[in-house]
Amino acid sequence: MEKITIKDIARLSGVSVATVSYVINGKHEDRYTPDTKRKILQIVNLYNFCPSRLAQSFALQKSRNVIILTDKHESVLQKAESYDFLRRLGKAFERLGYNLIMRTHLENTRVDTADAIVCMGVEEDTFFRLARENYVPLLSVDGIINDELFFQIYQDFDYVVECGNAKFGEHNFTLALVDTYNQKLRDEICKLPCKVVFIDGNAVGGFSGNVVTVDAAIKNLYGANDENMLLIPANTEDKVNALLDCFYKATERVQGATHTVKVK
Repeated sequence: MEKITIKDIARLSGVSVATVSYVINGKHEDRYTPDTKRKILQIVNLYNFCPSRLAQSFALQKSRNVIILTDKHESVLQKAESYDFLRRLGKAFERLGYNLIMRTHLENTRVDTADAIVCMGVEEDTFFRLARENYVPLLSVDGIINDELFFQIYQDFDYVVECGNAKFGEHNFTLALVDTYNQKLRDEICKLPCKVVFIDGNAVGGFSGNVVTVDAAIKNLYGANDENMLLIPANTEDKVNALLDCFYKATERVQGATHTVKVK
């Protein structure tokens, strides 16, 4: 992979090469907006552009802290699924020597105490608000962002449907899921060729026939031994490892990496 150039930075930022040069060198600040400056510096950081004093200053800011941002969960099911994954993730990051800082909201979107921010199921506007204010890598888990600068890791729901079809017959089941805050992921799930039900309360009820889910909390409440229930778990070591791999690529500014990872 060739080293990224100032022309690449300009293309990714949607500005001229001259503007990129002005920002990197701190000149002619009257010729670009603060938003443009943030965008350029973020791309410079994410792609580790040139061994300049600017890039070196980013490298010296290692804190060994990672912020995990979740929405404020409103139901027992959301809390159970979130806690299960965070427990697994916490152990993995601890082995790597990182501290996890848990947040359900950020009143101040500028973060100075972390090497990365992992957003779990948050909406696009929250994610990009953080992106505008921070130069550390941001990763999205259980949410669709669709921006080539950022990694996104979420369940391969096409695979889930395949498993449901194999067990119950084609489209002969309901896909029951704990509700998500990320609307784009929700929209993608609703396009699947099966009936989809999102659970936003504190209990499961009203199901009939075959049910497929990725949430162990739903499986446990519905009936762990029910022959009409299939669990394709979302919270797995494969998902943790996928996030750790993306975290490494993001923090080490690995170029050419695939930024969308669907976990089976």
